[in-house]
Amino acid sequence: MKIVQHGKKRKAISPVLATVILIAITLIAAIAVAGFVFGLFGSFTNTAQISATSINIPASLTGTAIAVASCGPVAGASNIVLSNSGTSSATANTMTITYAGVTYSATLPAACTIGASGSATAAQGIVLTHAGLVPAPAGTEFTGSISLSNGGVVQFTGSFR
Repeated sequence: MKIVQHGKKRKAISPVLATVILIAITLIAAIAVAGFVFGLFGSFTNTAQISATSINIPASLTGTAIAVASCGPVAGASNIVLSNSGTSSATANTMTITYAGVTYSATLPAACTIGASGSATAAQGIVLTHAGLVPAPAGTEFTGSISLSNGGVVQFTGSFR
């Protein structure tokens, strides 16, 4: 039986063209899914990647309590240098140092901000003064941590020089 519509002629795309369009849509969807699953498009978040890159605490300066004198590395002073390889900045809030079975802590000045990678403050030093620390001979090992404004904690270890 033949169905006939009077006055209207229906047109459609060819099966070959329809197949090409479906394949193109499938490929685009597959590339988008693979990009997000396998990380091909990179990360869209800003993060601070902070680590302690240099620790210089002379043994001759122990014997007094730990305090933070300033931020920014000072030649010849007691320094802990923090470096940021991430895309956003963070501020160091508090610091602890543990040695000889005792933990010492200090609140850091608000100026101890470690800028994003490539900025002028991407490497920031914490200059320490010592008031109340138990004297430690050179070679005594210590551990410490610095808490950051973004909730992160930078762990470090070293030995007095």
